[in-house]
Amino acid sequence: MSSKFKGIRKFRKRIFHHESVSWNYSALTNYRDEIIEGIDWLDKELLNWSEELFKTDSIIEKHKEIIG
Repeated sequence: MSSKFKGIRKFRKRIFHHESVSWNYSALTNYRDEIIEGIDWLDKELLNWSEELFKTDSIIEKHKEIIG
C-alpha cells in the first residue's frame, strides 16, 4: 500500500505546487486508476459515493489532443 499511496502523493504534490500534470495521457489515466484503487482499498462504500465526483475521464477526453 505504501508504494501505491506514494505515487498518489507525488501526483497531489504536483497539483498543489501548480506543476504541469498534463504531460502524458497514459500517466494521467494511470494516476486516476491508482487513486480509484486506493479509495477502493480504504472503503468500498466511499468508492461508490465518490464515483459521482470523478470527472477526470470527461476532462481528459476533452483535452486529449493537447495532452498528447
